[in-house]
Amino acid sequence: MKVYEKVYNFYVNQIEDKSLLPGDRLPSIRQSEKILSVSRTSIETAYLQLAADGYIYSVEKVGYFVSETAERFFAQTKVREESPKEDSSVAYKYDLATIGEDRTVSCLQLWRRYMKSALRQEDRLLNYPSSQGEEDLRREIAVHVRKTRNIICAAEDVVIGAGFQNLLQILIALIPGEKTISFPTKSFSDGAMTFKNAGFQVNYRDKQSHVIYVTPSYMTKWGEVMTMKRRHELIEHSLKNNHLIIEDDYQNDFVFSSKPTPSLYAMTGGENTAFLGSFSRVLLPSVRISFLILPKGTREDYESIKGYYNQTASIAEQIALAQFLRDGHLNRHIKKMRKLYDEKRKLMKSSLEQVFKDDAKVLMGESGMELAVQLHEKYDVKRFKNDIVNTNQINGIDAGTMLLLSCSKIDKNEIPAAVRALKKSSNFS
Repeated sequence: MKVYEKVYNFYVNQIEDKSLLPGDRLPSIRQSEKILSVSRTSIETAYLQLAADGYIYSVEKVGYFVSETAERFFAQTKVREESPKEDSSVAYKYDLATIGEDRTVSCLQLWRRYMKSALRQEDRLLNYPSSQGEEDLRREIAVHVRKTRNIICAAEDVVIGAGFQNLLQILIALIPGEKTISFPTKSFSDGAMTFKNAGFQVNYRDKQSHVIYVTPSYMTKWGEVMTMKRRHELIEHSLKNNHLIIEDDYQNDFVFSSKPTPSLYAMTGGENTAFLGSFSRVLLPSVRISFLILPKGTREDYESIKGYYNQTASIAEQIALAQFLRDGHLNRHIKKMRKLYDEKRKLMKSSLEQVFKDDAKVLMGESGMELAVQLHEKYDVKRFKNDIVNTNQINGIDAGTMLLLSCSKIDKNEIPAAVRALKKSSNFS
């Protein structure tokens, strides 16, 4: 177990046994260093994970406090523990639920070489990381987004962090005016909690909100892409009303339409637009490096506050990623992934349409590795729970009850058999 995980578990136990109650302030990072005799970085990482999981929230320049939701979380957990539950040890033959990386295109071996090289840079590793992120990585990210997203920015406009939560906290400090934000759906729970804890009113699909959070390349769970008409309308609305757009670039590297999708940030030149990107999906899920491109005109404001925010991304991983980008490996890796995933998407869609025929409607968007199967009334989705095929079920979607299937982890050659097993499990075949 890593050191930060021990710190994390220590405070979770303190909250669970009510030694720390909702509203109580946690020890400062410096105090926790002394109490637990661990490094500052481990304490910071643990606190950020506690905040991301909803146990605590931060108040700028004041500290961290136990959230009101923590007590409800433990109550719900206790109910779940007392209720009958599925055997988590079931080894599914076909996994159509998990979003992950196909091992056949993994870059783990190559990445390991770059990490070994980074760990030899003792002078850099023996210093605290830059709060904004390593300069060489920020330069490479600026080059990367210019080539791939037509975004023109400087290294000074790029902020690096481990995941979106801490980057959103930084962005929140730069947002003036009305504290309202709109998310596309309630599935954006982590982001919604981050803004709610900062005092924002969280809305959904409300264009009158002061901040509008969008994922243009992944508008639905099965990968619908925002149209050009909608992009222009959103930009015009934000500029007219002085609203801020937060563009989450999730899944853009896996947009399979014939025409490339333009970035909102590129279309506005960064005016009233912030850009969020991540390398976890295209590199390795364990590499937690994300980045924020600041809205135009906020660089000086960020410079005045950046000293209050500590870097959460591993300095060794930042060094390795900078060289990985510089050597052109990421673009080659993405091309290889796109080719395989596009083949798997098409194969799964044709297999589903062939096996289910007139019994279901198959939805596949222009991006991502997920497909939705809209079931006809004769199907009872409970029947799809079995020990052969692992699936996700969507309830409450406008189109009705659906199965959301992912083809990202399953071997390409197993897809037809997995689809046949899925149909067979319904007992209507």
